Amino acid sequence: MSQVKANTSFLYIAALICLLAVSLFAFSKSSFFAVENIRFIGLDNVSEDEVSRLIGTVNGENLFLIDSETLAQKAELHPLIDSAVVEKELPSTLVFKIKERLPVALVLAEEGVIEVDRQGTLLRFHDTWPEKDCPVLTGIEVPETLGPGQRLNSPRLDKGLKLLEQAPTNLLSLFGEVNIAEDGQVYIYLTTGKKVLLGFGQDYKAKLELLNELLNSEEYKQIEKAYTYIDLKAGKPVLGL
Repeated sequence: MSQVKANTSFLYIAALICLLAVSLFAFSKSSFFAVENIRFIGLDNVSEDEVSRLIGTVNGENLFLIDSETLAQKAELHPLIDSAVVEKELPSTLVFKIKERLPVALVLAEEGVIEVDRQGTLLRFHDTWPEKDCPVLTGIEVPETLGPGQRLNSPRLDKGLKLLEQAPTNLLSLFGEVNIAEDGQVYIYLTTGKKVLLGFGQDYKAKLELLNELLNSEEYKQIEKAYTYIDLKAGKPVLGL
C-alpha cells in the first residue's frame, strides 16, 4: 500500500507542477504583460519621437514576445545613434539605453557644413552654421553620394580627427580652422589670427603641447602682435612675420 500511495503522491505532484507550468505560461501571454510604457535613457540630440518612428508601434505587444535585439537595431538606424540596448522591466515597460554619436568637428563641403564624429561618421548636414560649435576641418572632399550615418573614408579626415584628439582641451577652443592640404601638410588658423605650420606626419601630440605652452607663456604674449605665424614643422617653435 505504501508503494501505491507513493506512486499516487508522485503523480499528484507531477500533475500539479504541469498545471502550474501551464498556468504560468498562459499568464505570461496575458494582457498583464502588454507593453504600456517606453523609457529612453541617453537621448540629448535625438528626440524620443524620432526613435519611436524608427522602432514602430510596440504598445500593446506582449513583453515576452518582443525581440529586444531587433528593436535595438532599428533604433541604431538613426545617424546620431551609435548603439542601443533594449531591456525589459516587468510587467509592461521597455527601456532603451542609447549612446549617441557626438560631433567633434565640422567639415566644410560644397553642399554646406557637415558634422562628423570621432570615427568620421557623417552626422548632419547644415545649410547655415550649426548652433553647437566645433573645430573646422577644411581640405576634405565629401562625395555627394554619402549621407548621414555613413563613414567618410578619407586619409585627410583621419589625419584631422587624430590631430583634434591629440590636442590639449584648452587649445581646441583656439582652433578656428584646421586645413589638411593636398600634399598632406597641416595648417592651423587660430582664432587670434595666427597661422600655425605643423608640417607632415601623423603624430602631432608633442608639437601641439609645445604650441600650448608657447601660447600660454608670458614671453610670447609680450611679442605676439609682432608675428603672424608660428612654424612648428621642425618640432621647435619659430615665429615669423
